[in-house]
Amino acid sequence: MSVKGEEARTAILHAAWRLFITRGYAGTSLRDIAKAAGNRAVGGIYNHFASKEAIFAELLQMAAPVAEMRAMFASLHGDTAPELIRAYLRAWMPISLRYYEYLKLVQIDLSEFNGANIQRIFPEMETPYQEFVAAIQQLPGLKPMPTIVLMRLIDVLVAGYAITARYGPDDARAAFTPEQWIDVLVDALLVGIADRATAPALAADSMVAPALHTSD
Repeated sequence: MSVKGEEARTAILHAAWRLFITRGYAGTSLRDIAKAAGNRAVGGIYNHFASKEAIFAELLQMAAPVAEMRAMFASLHGDTAPELIRAYLRAWMPISLRYYEYLKLVQIDLSEFNGANIQRIFPEMETPYQEFVAAIQQLPGLKPMPTIVLMRLIDVLVAGYAITARYGPDDARAAFTPEQWIDVLVDALLVGIADRATAPALAADSMVAPALHTSD
């Protein structure tokens, strides 16, 4: 591809990203993208992409944090499972803020295409993450539980942090520094929020607790 062609393709992708994030997929037309990409002709877009969905799929692929996740996993160390989980969350939670807009594209894919596009990318991100969580479970310090349960607990914590860090009330966010917020939330995950005096009763009332004491 020529330099001019590459510049045009990049301009189209950048324009589409901004429009999909601000207007949504259904609210963005190829004409909108062509105009935002430098008042280009709609027909010129087809020199680079077969359709609006092809542009959207390319954005999901190019912005996926696969390389960053792999590098981060390789850099983490811990002698116990809680230490390694804390190291992971301290590293990943600040990074997750940079990918907030990417998460919005994932939400669009789920609502518009039933996740068809992200499912093609998902194994590239999920496999190293699943391997990392499985490695955590080989270390001492955690109750036995299925890998998928631990993965979802961590995912919920990261997603909640990213959303509330961006849209939470100012006074609530100001209660702690960003670093302190991470440690508070990680402590809640690792130590729990139930009162120790009532925790046995809570465990006895749980309908799923026995199922959690199994491993994959």
